[in-house]
Amino acid sequence: MGKISKGNVWILMVLLCTFTAVASMFVDNVTTIFLMIPVTLSIVRTLGLQPFPFIMAQVLASNVGGSATLIGDPPNILIGSAAGIDFNSFLIYLGPTIAVVFVFILLLIKLFFRNDLKSAQKLGQQKDIQELMDRDENMIVVHHKGLLLKSLIVIVGVVILFSLQTITHLEVSIVAIGGAAVLLIISRVSLEKFCMKLIGLFVIVGVAEHAGLITILANMAINITGGDPWLTFFMITWLSAIAGAFIDNIPFTTTMIPLVHTLHTDPTIAAAFGPDSGYQFSPLWWGFPLGADLGGNGSLIGFSAGVVAAGLSQKFGHYISFTRWIKIGFPFMLLTPVVGNIVLYGLLLFVY
Repeated sequence: MGKISKGNVWILMVLLCTFTAVASMFVDNVTTIFLMIPVTLSIVRTLGLQPFPFIMAQVLASNVGGSATLIGDPPNILIGSAAGIDFNSFLIYLGPTIAVVFVFILLLIKLFFRNDLKSAQKLGQQKDIQELMDRDENMIVVHHKGLLLKSLIVIVGVVILFSLQTITHLEVSIVAIGGAAVLLIISRVSLEKFCMKLIGLFVIVGVAEHAGLITILANMAINITGGDPWLTFFMITWLSAIAGAFIDNIPFTTTMIPLVHTLHTDPTIAAAFGPDSGYQFSPLWWGFPLGADLGGNGSLIGFSAGVVAAGLSQKFGHYISFTRWIKIGFPFMLLTPVVGNIVLYGLLLFVY
């Protein structure tokens, strides 16, 4: 990508964002960011550029790209399993909306980082560009080629099984857990801490549901919207987006799923979005991931990929503060769901 850009900072930014977004559609965005940030830091250091705009832009792009598919962002898998949404349907319904949102964030990135991009282009020295062009990518050393190959085979296999879900009738959760189990076996990663956190999460959600908290929240939501189905659709999106900016979207999604189920028991919402409404899947299930995924961009702690990016950046000597992140991320969190809501609302009314 560095060679393709030929030292043009904006083209480099677009290439990095596009590659990251597309990769995040098929590989969890945390993994994508973990792999891409060191590459980005290597390129910008060679060109003598400040890394923050590139890191921030890639994380934003990763989150948006991951929103398009069932496996791009962990909340999507949870929502898909809860609503019975298969891989292909998720891509068909949210893919076009996210494509428009991605073009929109590229425009926002150019607007928000216009001064940085201008300064960066001026700073780029011809000798630095030449050094980048002279790099031999074949000299990159992969320390665990066997593990890399095995992991890629597992990932491709999982994606294929997801896309064939309507034929195999395998639950999304079964395919995901099966792929994760194979990766854990071949990589020999400890499972103890992961299981402890996961069990604790479901205990908290189960207690809240048993105590009636979910029903209370659902009734509050219906009272706020007056039971209007489309107002509830927009409310779910924005509640998910704002909360997702400050609460990790995995536990938040797990907590919200029973709430969305309960909302569908309201007679007005059931009539508009239920099985007899003509919709294959209730629009509430589409507004939910749109908000939960895009809301994660709002702050540094909104979703795991942002935390990973900041950690990697600091490891390489570039500290990113919570305040610096939120100055860029929060406006993105406010603007992208607006575009997403408008596009998705139009598609649900006139296409799907």
